[in-house]
Amino acid sequence: MSYPKTGHEVYVSLNLSNTMLTTLGRATITRDQVSADEMKRLFQKHGVIVSAKEEQLPILQVVTEKYGFEWELPQTLKLFQLSEDRRTLVVIMPQGLRRKGGSLLPEYSAEELEEATFMFVKYDVRSEQYEDLQARCSQLQQELAKKEAE
Repeated sequence: MSYPKTGHEVYVSLNLSNTMLTTLGRATITRDQVSADEMKRLFQKHGVIVSAKEEQLPILQVVTEKYGFEWELPQTLKLFQLSEDRRTLVVIMPQGLRRKGGSLLPEYSAEELEEATFMFVKYDVRSEQYEDLQARCSQLQQELAKKEAE
């Protein structure tokens, strides 16, 4: 089984960069660590688009096999920008791999890849402002308190 094509796919990448956010105006971005199972549920509902450089494909292949993801690995780098229509990104964060200047290296040995662990962080973009969300939450709490008092 592969994931559906919905037009609202979740992006997956090994990094988060400012260029992914350039089409956004003022927005609220939430960040949550998620499990592989949560990612699979997201992908089954919305679909998935994987974005990676050619040298990152061995890392993604390990993640694919280790967690049983049924995504297509890209033949070329797929650039994307988060927007109101396409607003969810999962960043795979490899742990235990050597880095240079904070960046992943272009190549790793099979042993290094086998020993690596992975964390998944989901970023959701919403056009609503944090302050507006807080105000609405406060209003709902007041309404609930009023109903409970009755």
